[in-house]
Amino acid sequence: MSQALYTSKSGIAAGQTQIDVIANNVANINTTAYKTANVTFSTLFSKTLSSGSAATQDGGGTNPRQIGLGTQVSSISRDFSTGSFQQTGLSSDAMITANGYFVVQDSAGNQFLTRDGHFSLDSDGNLVTAAGYKVVGTADDYTNRSSSMTIKIPSQLGIDVYGSPRAEMSDKIVSDLNAVSISEGTFTFNIGPNSHDLDAADFVQDVPGDDSKYTYNGTVHYSKLDYNTLSDADYNSLRSIYGEVDPAQVYYKGDDGTFIKGEIPTAGTVIAKNVQKTLSYNITSADLNGTLEDLITSINAELNQQLAAQFPGLPGGQNIEFSIIDGGIQMVNNTGMSLKAADAQGSSFLKETGLDIALENAVNGQTAFISEDMNKSADITQSGSFTGSAKRTDWAISENGTLSATYDDGSTLTVQMTESGRLEWKLVTQDNTIITGNGGANSDIDMTEAGLDPANMVLEMATVVNDGGLVAQQDNMWSIGPNAGEAYYGMSGSHGFSSLKTGGLEGSNVDMTTELSNMITAQRAIQINSRVFTTASSVLESLSYLGQ
Repeated sequence: MSQALYTSKSGIAAGQTQIDVIANNVANINTTAYKTANVTFSTLFSKTLSSGSAATQDGGGTNPRQIGLGTQVSSISRDFSTGSFQQTGLSSDAMITANGYFVVQDSAGNQFLTRDGHFSLDSDGNLVTAAGYKVVGTADDYTNRSSSMTIKIPSQLGIDVYGSPRAEMSDKIVSDLNAVSISEGTFTFNIGPNSHDLDAADFVQDVPGDDSKYTYNGTVHYSKLDYNTLSDADYNSLRSIYGEVDPAQVYYKGDDGTFIKGEIPTAGTVIAKNVQKTLSYNITSADLNGTLEDLITSINAELNQQLAAQFPGLPGGQNIEFSIIDGGIQMVNNTGMSLKAADAQGSSFLKETGLDIALENAVNGQTAFISEDMNKSADITQSGSFTGSAKRTDWAISENGTLSATYDDGSTLTVQMTESGRLEWKLVTQDNTIITGNGGANSDIDMTEAGLDPANMVLEMATVVNDGGLVAQQDNMWSIGPNAGEAYYGMSGSHGFSSLKTGGLEGSNVDMTTELSNMITAQRAIQINSRVFTTASSVLESLSYLGQ
């Protein structure tokens, strides 16, 4: 039998394999994230007629004489280069921009890799592929073991937002308060003018019969002012309290800074008033990096020290007292004097807390003023009821692989990475308050009743040492073959894992021009090998007729 028959047959078989591979490439030209397969060939054993000989002193050497026995498919490899971005406009579609894979698993828990980022939610809120495989999530930014947690976005949640309890407020770092943004700088209060109702019977003339000097209750000394020798300071003080100064009017000034208009009678009530003064506190970076309890203690000490210095006759207990309450702070004005918020000098304290508005809208006799919420907490529970629950209206995938869900109460739930490298929950309320927490019972976000984990909201990414060792499966998936090497898992954009591009999918990397060229080459190879086969067969046929 002629060896040429077997040799040409091997060429035909190899060419047919190449055609099969090309056909599959062309068939998948529109398949999401399809990777082109390429065929390479190698020679079969050669029949050696002579091994050749070395040159001698008397004669030359000869080269080996060999007849090749054909060809074979040496490999069918994949081109894992990234395909082009195919925009779909869907925020639920994601493309891996470079290396890496999404991780999915079937109902039995078997995991596969895929680059097909066309995801949707099933009736239970599970993130699934088009074929119904659940998408795996993660809470680790880098590990060599895959997570068993899958992505799940609840359709309904009970979201209860409230001012954080006082016990938690006290230990909050000022710069971490989530409902306010307090900055460094000085805030001020204007205090007074103030009216004191004094008993006329407690006034005693220093010199009997002389109405120019009185002593009130044995402590405060009052002197009659002479309009003609009135100092600029006293003139301005009288104007700030009584308006225009009347030259014919009698005025007294006390050594405690208060003023009396009119003669001092021997019975009844005398009204003493003081000039409006300023109290201030300078918030520093140390305050912002300290606890709210420390800041309130410091404000109380500073303002009341200034108060005592400016109003030395003020009885004990007549002070300004800040305290921490649920959600914020309370300010009580015990001075008996009117208190107004002045323009803050670089500080946002009064504006952020809302105390400026509270003071502006104060009613007569009001002494206690409550701030707006300075820190908010949220209890989140799973809700199966359509009454009193927030219903999911939209969801999306971000470029860092985190998912977010928007609910009909105007809130958005997602996760973020802390500076320490741990995932935490992030709730953005309708009024744009950002509440974060680890989900524990003592956190600003309590997830204990919801049964959710941050890994439910982060896509797990995977890489392998050798992409060529992956084994292709149906539904755009791969399994990890024995030659794929170690697999590593983590989050998009960290530790070498690629970022995502949302709003579209990865297209096939099949190049039609290359495939057509390869198909023509394979076709010609098969034709030529067929011709050789026919020729060898004809030779055998001719030989069979010899001797007849």
